[in-house]
Amino acid sequence: MTEPITVLLIDDQATICEAVRRMLAPEPDITFHYCTDPTQALKMARDCQPTAILQDLMMPGMDGLLLVKFFRAVNAETQNIPLIVLSSKEEPVIKAQAFELGANDYLVKLPDRVELVARIRYHSKAYINQKKRLEAEAQLREENRRQAIYIEQVNKVTSAAAAVEQNRFQSDQLTPVIERLDELGKLARVFSSMVETVKSREQELVDANAQLAALLDAYGRFVPHEYLQFLRKKSITEVELGDHVSKNMAVMFSDIRSFTTRSEQMTPKETFDFVNDYLRWVSPEIRNHYGLVVKFIGDGVMAVFPEGADDAIASALAQLDRVHDFNQELMNRGAKPIQIGLGIHMGRIMVGMIGEANRMQGDALSDSINLTARLEGLTKFYGVSLLISEAAKLSLDHSAPYRLRFLDCAIVKGRNEAIRIYEVLDAAPAEECELKERSQADFELGWNHYASGNLAASWDCFNSVLAINPNDKTAKLYLERLEILTARGLPNHWTGVWAFAEK
Repeated sequence: MTEPITVLLIDDQATICEAVRRMLAPEPDITFHYCTDPTQALKMARDCQPTAILQDLMMPGMDGLLLVKFFRAVNAETQNIPLIVLSSKEEPVIKAQAFELGANDYLVKLPDRVELVARIRYHSKAYINQKKRLEAEAQLREENRRQAIYIEQVNKVTSAAAAVEQNRFQSDQLTPVIERLDELGKLARVFSSMVETVKSREQELVDANAQLAALLDAYGRFVPHEYLQFLRKKSITEVELGDHVSKNMAVMFSDIRSFTTRSEQMTPKETFDFVNDYLRWVSPEIRNHYGLVVKFIGDGVMAVFPEGADDAIASALAQLDRVHDFNQELMNRGAKPIQIGLGIHMGRIMVGMIGEANRMQGDALSDSINLTARLEGLTKFYGVSLLISEAAKLSLDHSAPYRLRFLDCAIVKGRNEAIRIYEVLDAAPAEECELKERSQADFELGWNHYASGNLAASWDCFNSVLAINPNDKTAKLYLERLEILTARGLPNHWTGVWAFAEK
């Protein structure tokens, strides 16, 4: 059943009031009131009990922001009612002031009817649900108080029963109970019955607490404790839709290479068992390095590191070590080893709860998330395990011992701006890392020639890289690019930026 919605409009212009009334008239569940005198707004709000208030910011006789402050006063009955402020034009400063004073929304009047109705329904539904939740909490508190009194009286009866058995009972111990009884035998039977009731109630409480503990433990597997700490919540019961934290942090994506091909050779159960086995090896290294697993995406993992890219790289290297151990176990079982790719970027990330009233989950939102996912996808093109963006590189502690190799300046699919990409050499096996360090000067010189359009010189440099390290897939990639550029000719304004058409 749809909850009725009551809207109160405060605007000194009768034409605006009439226009809004007409907009809302087709909605059978919305009752509309309006007030043209801002000095009477609080009284009218008390009388009509709106689920949403529309308020003009420009009215004679009272400053609109002052009225917002009145509505949001600590003891005002309107303190929690959704407040949508209206203005004749988009004014960022006024909008910011209104939000700072407690406004929930901002519209330029007159808004589109569909948008107005949608916003009114959205805020009203949230307010109605909040009222219901508060009422339920109040009922729960009253029930807890009643139960506490009940248990206290039961404890007195229990003590009285023991006193009767030991001939130490005093009539004033349970005066209210004595007033309801006529003889000691009947009192003893009542005591016995009540003691049994207490035992039964105690067992119910024990069972309920055990069930609650099990439930909280189960919730903890979906919303881990460290996630709650990050959101500054003490318990899963405090988490609400929209709770979030926004800050600069490192984000990491990881993925198993060619997993789709591998899974085609497994049953659904084998696929799930394999993914869970892999995650059992690598996921602890995210927590061990102060990271949060935001979500699992099939065989992939998205994680954030609130303290920065140093923790993210340390975690990535530890995960690669665990993958090595996992591969040993796979090969002992006669299975093929796996390879993973990891991408790390640094940016402004919002981590919080998304979804709807009946289903929500933790997630991270930011353009940096998509960029990191693309960065992880590039590892297969360059033939490396771990890539980081220049933003992540610049945020590193200068004392960090990581060895980096500049790989490319590229535009990833879905973006227009180029990013500089680096390989973390520490992620490679020791022998391969040593070869890449020996050939790094030729590699960098080759890229400089490549970026300046000197293709022949670049070709010689990358061949020199392959002479030292024949398995350098990135150098081979550049030779393929040089063949394409030689055949097609250099694009206008060439600076070495390569646009990827694939993820």
